[in-house]
Amino acid sequence: MNHEQLLAEMLRALEIDHQYIRHFRAEHAAEIAMVRSLGRKAARTLGRRVRTFQTSPDEREDGVVVAGVVITESDPADDARMRERSELLFRNIDWST
Repeated sequence: MNHEQLLAEMLRALEIDHQYIRHFRAEHAAEIAMVRSLGRKAARTLGRRVRTFQTSPDEREDGVVVAGVVITESDPADDARMRERSELLFRNIDWST
């Protein structure tokens, strides 16, 4: 996936879920850095504040690094949309199992 495709994927995820998370093998440091860098670019594009992060491979038994971008501030319209989405998901859960 090239930078433009990854940025487009990230923008969609941030607009819908306010987060973008990927898992990497620890030796893929360049890809981890790219996710964090493009996350900051996506934030500028969306006009939002974000926090980028990566975990240590020592935190998981499988040694996987979790890298992500999370929107830290939203506006009232985003808050309302996220609340509606949560309620919809909650209503569609099959509680019989």
